[in-house]
Amino acid sequence: MLHAAALFYFREVARIGSIRRAAQSLNVAARAINRQILNLETDLGTPLFDRLPGGMRLTTAGDLLLRHVASTLHDFDRVRAAIDDLKAARSGHVALAAVDSLLVDFLPRAIDRFRLDFPAVTYSVMAVQPPDVTPLVAAGDVDMGFTFVGQIPHGVRFLTDISAPIGVVMRADHPLANQLSVTFDEVARYPIVTQSGPLPRGTDIDAAFATFKEQLRPRLQSNSIQMLKLTIMLNMGVSFFTRLGFLQEIEQGSIAWRPLVSAQVNTLRLGLVVPANRSLSPPADQLAKRLSDDLHRYAAI
Repeated sequence: MLHAAALFYFREVARIGSIRRAAQSLNVAARAINRQILNLETDLGTPLFDRLPGGMRLTTAGDLLLRHVASTLHDFDRVRAAIDDLKAARSGHVALAAVDSLLVDFLPRAIDRFRLDFPAVTYSVMAVQPPDVTPLVAAGDVDMGFTFVGQIPHGVRFLTDISAPIGVVMRADHPLANQLSVTFDEVARYPIVTQSGPLPRGTDIDAAFATFKEQLRPRLQSNSIQMLKLTIMLNMGVSFFTRLGFLQEIEQGSIAWRPLVSAQVNTLRLGLVVPANRSLSPPADQLAKRLSDDLHRYAAI
């Protein structure tokens, strides 16, 4: 088995061409380096260097090993850097902003999984309207945020995004749950409960949906998704959300989600916004990576 120390010594001798000078560079005894190289040659059954009066020159076998060592130590350095990042992320504070539906199920579960590895990290999580997420990230008021993909201000970028169309959310025994998709005319026949505030701007690219929204006369309107979720469960009406706020209920079979018959609305995407011109703190960086993975894991369901 090739040990890391032996590979480091071998690479340095190959780079410098001298055991003595490699020993000075690494601040290691020359005899220790020579012993490691001799052990490598014994393990591999072939000389790795030609010992010349002017120094050490790689043999063909040594050149092959050097290429392997370069790749191996590069991977090792990357792993070591990742481990150092994990150590640095053990404590700290992370501030997030997100559309309200993500605070009901997706984010609490994601943070709960994250805290198992980073128990000392603390969090601030704000529910905001979709257009307000990116300005908060750009201004540095929060570390990151979730919102619908669209035009974003200078200084932020989407780390990742997934398809997240707005569809019809209803109790699982609702008549519309028997359909694969729902038209605007079909959903208009039933009582509707809605969330206060505008829907994502991307929905306005569908003129029919914009007209439909203007004509809505909801039975109930609230800025609390928890209240809307209960009204749906009580069969007071149907509503319009992405699936992310109802993952558990959909999985349990108590709530159904059906897409709208709208090619434009079904192109909506939701993503994780991070700063473009400043580095995240170690805990925020680690959480952003985990949230990105979680988001794509959801998309695959």
